[in-house]
Amino acid sequence: MFEDGGFMLGFGCTTVGVCAINGRVSCRETGGLVRFLTFIPCSAKLPVLIFLVTVVLGWSAFGVVFLYVLSIFIGLIFGGLYVVKLPRFKKPTLTGLVKIVFMNTLAFLKRISFGVVIAATSLYTLQYFSLLLAVTRVLEPLFVPIGLGSAAVIACLAFGLVAKEMIIGAVLSFGVAGLGLTTAGAVSFLVFVLLYTPCIPALLAIRAKLGTFQAVKIASLNFAVAYGAAFAVYTFAVVL
Repeated sequence: MFEDGGFMLGFGCTTVGVCAINGRVSCRETGGLVRFLTFIPCSAKLPVLIFLVTVVLGWSAFGVVFLYVLSIFIGLIFGGLYVVKLPRFKKPTLTGLVKIVFMNTLAFLKRISFGVVIAATSLYTLQYFSLLLAVTRVLEPLFVPIGLGSAAVIACLAFGLVAKEMIIGAVLSFGVAGLGLTTAGAVSFLVFVLLYTPCIPALLAIRAKLGTFQAVKIASLNFAVAYGAAFAVYTFAVVL
């Protein structure tokens, strides 16, 4: 109903949020809105953030509120010029509501059925044949500067690209101790998960909305921002 009335909500599923951007905005505005949405923790990230904050770090769950504020601030930096603009509001209608629900659900199922099935099958196949850790060890040197120099941690991030909820399952499968994270590394991991590249279904939705080049560009931007923020947090935590 909010969407049909002209509002843009970004705290649900990123895939649906991207699909919900209507044709009443320009391509430039669409790109700004998409960049904003990719930095806002989706509903799938919420249980992951609570799990990492309370179980892995042993902090208060209220810390998640701070993480949301941080992500909104970063999202406004990269896409806020278009988010703060007042949209063209209109009165929601039952016909518009049904149409939006149907189209968004169809678009979501279309993208998630392809992206998640292929990616999840590939990852679980690698894990079944004990190849996942061997593959992720190739990437270990890249993550050492941010305190995530563990193949198990990188594997958790890989599962997160399929669906963010899978990070919890991956962490539990390896065991918190098996991740080999120091306190500083755990904080870095938390910040990186907060900001890094959206899941594959969301990227497919972005590709359909903006094209392949822009999808790759946005995915790279998310990774770079997450890496930079995690590096700053890890460096500060180590010095502290």
